[in-house]
Amino acid sequence: MAVEVILPKVDMDMTTGRISSWLVEEGATVKKGDVLFEIETDKAAMEIDSPAAGILRNITGKEGIDIPVGEVVAWVYEEGEAVADAPAAAPAETVAEEPAKAEAPASAEVPAPAATPVAAVASASGVRASPLARRLAKEAGLDLSAISGSGPKGRIVKADVEAAGKDGGAKAAAAPASAPAAAQPMSDDQVMKLFGEGSYELIPHDSMRKTIARRLVEAKSTIPHFYLTLDCEIDALLALRKQLNEAAPKVKTEDGEKPAYKLSVNDMVIKRMPSARHGAGGQRLVDR
Repeated sequence: MAVEVILPKVDMDMTTGRISSWLVEEGATVKKGDVLFEIETDKAAMEIDSPAAGILRNITGKEGIDIPVGEVVAWVYEEGEAVADAPAAAPAETVAEEPAKAEAPASAEVPAPAATPVAAVASASGVRASPLARRLAKEAGLDLSAISGSGPKGRIVKADVEAAGKDGGAKAAAAPASAPAAAQPMSDDQVMKLFGEGSYELIPHDSMRKTIARRLVEAKSTIPHFYLTLDCEIDALLALRKQLNEAAPKVKTEDGEKPAYKLSVNDMVIKRMPSARHGAGGQRLVDR
C-alpha cells in the first residue's frame, strides 16, 4: 500500500510551509530515511526524510508555493504496486487549489490602500525629506510641502531648506488645529511609481523575511522605545575626513572624472570602533 509523504509541522506556530527544493526525482527508488526535499522555516532550511522504502511517485507539492501543514505532497509505492490503486488525484487537486485560494485575498486587498484620501497621503508621507532637512525646516518654521526637492526621487535635502530660507519661498508651517491623524503607509502601487518601468524586479518574501517583518512591527508596536542623543566635538575628525577625500584617486565616468570614494563620518566611526563594526552596541552616526 502506498505511503503518504506529508508536509510536517516543524515550528510551533507553523501553519503553512514552502518546499525550497526536491532532492529526489519522480520515479526514483528511495530508502526509509533518505532525504526527499527541503522546506523553508522562519530560521533555516529543514530536510524531510522518506517515511518508507519504495518508489517515489505523484509528486504534487510544488516548489516555491505555500502548502498547508499536513498536506500530502507525494507518495511512496512498494515495488510493483500499481499507481492507479493509490488516491493520487484528490490530494493533488487540493494542493493545486490551496495556493490559489490563499492568493485570492491578497490580490483583492492590493487596491484597498489606494483608496486612502490623497490629502492624507500627501500630508503624512507624501513629502520626502532627509531627517536633517526636516529638523532644519522645523527650526526655521518652513513648510516642507512648499519646498522643491533636488535629491534622489525628489527628496528634500539640507541645501533645499537653506535655499528656501534665504529666498523666503516657503511659507511658515501652520500649527495644527487638532491632533494629526496617524500616518498612512504608502500602497504598493504608490511605491512602485517612484521607480522607472523595468528598473526593478518584484521578488516575493520568503518565510524568514515575513517573520522578521512581523516581529519588527510587533516590537515597535508593543515595546516602549526611547532615544538617546549625544553632542560630540569632532572638528579634528572632519578635518581628517576632508583631507582623505581630497586625496582620493580619480576615476573616469560618463560625466567626467569623479573621486573613487567619499568617506563619511559613519565610515570613520566604524573603522575606529570594533563593536560598531560588528553591530554590538556601537553608535551609528550618519553624515548628511
